[in-house]
Amino acid sequence: MRNRIVPRWGRFWTLLLFASFPVFVWAQSPAVQVPDVTASAVVKGTVLDEGGGSVAGATVTVTNLDTGAIHSTTSDSAGTYSFSVLQPGNFAMLVSAQGFRSYRNERLSVASDQTLEVPEITLYLAAVSSKTEVTASKQEVAEAQMKSEVEQRLLGFLPNYYVVYFKDPVPLNAGQKMRLAFRLSIDPVTFGLAAVQAAVETNSKDFEAYGTGAEGFAKRYAAAYADGFIGTMVASGLLHAVLRQDPRYYYKGTGTVRSRVLYALSWSFRCKGDDGKWQIAYSSLIGNVASSTISGLYYPNGISASQTVKNSMLNLASQGVDALFQEFLFKRLTTHSKDPGKLP
Repeated sequence: MRNRIVPRWGRFWTLLLFASFPVFVWAQSPAVQVPDVTASAVVKGTVLDEGGGSVAGATVTVTNLDTGAIHSTTSDSAGTYSFSVLQPGNFAMLVSAQGFRSYRNERLSVASDQTLEVPEITLYLAAVSSKTEVTASKQEVAEAQMKSEVEQRLLGFLPNYYVVYFKDPVPLNAGQKMRLAFRLSIDPVTFGLAAVQAAVETNSKDFEAYGTGAEGFAKRYAAAYADGFIGTMVASGLLHAVLRQDPRYYYKGTGTVRSRVLYALSWSFRCKGDDGKWQIAYSSLIGNVASSTISGLYYPNGISASQTVKNSMLNLASQGVDALFQEFLFKRLTTHSKDPGKLP
């Protein structure tokens, strides 16, 4: 068999291919070289408490602000911690331990091959609330709310103490309920309204045994003021304190008109207890009967049982009417209505 003859141009390309092979290998060699290992950095330090003792088991976390990489470790029995083989850059550090407030350092800079010794980190005890402190805080908030209420004036001068316009009111204690009732009883407007009532009745046929003129006015004035004083102190103060019920109306202000009307009228028969739950308004119901019965001791010829029932029903109806006005009108006409603050 004859040998195959390779054309000249074929031999030329063959020689050229073999001649260029070392150049090709040299051009490709950077792609197969092993990359350099990036230099690392070390961060270490100690965690102590405010007394200078070591804090073991503290969680130490560092976050690389450049790459987002997160590293965590815990302090040993001596309170020391250490991070190695960290990529150099800027870091944020967070140290936390149970029972202590957390420590933050938003920026640590570590260079290549650097060992950074972080200054001693001191953790401070976290604040602990006690039951006594919470109770005291509630009393303080209730006191502040009550002081705000006694500044509420309808049309700028009529006292409007027994309505709460802010949310989540704190229950008043027994002493605060009695003080609020007494504050209303001695308000100058209370004395003035009793005088107006006495003046209107002086020349009328109501309680003719009181007489007319200055003497009749004085007797009617004393009776009118006594009615208000006893009704307020007994029905709004004493009984609410004993039965642990709130004498105030809680303004709703939201919802449909129908829901607000029903809500307001319901306050003739129910109220909020000191435990925050709805209860039958025993304090007001019993108070109306009690105050009407007591008034029979100083009115001429006393007050009959039927009149006592009538007066109690009138007081009950007036509470519903007052609640309707509170819900839909009085807030717009009341000054100094504000929320003095809530529990922290």
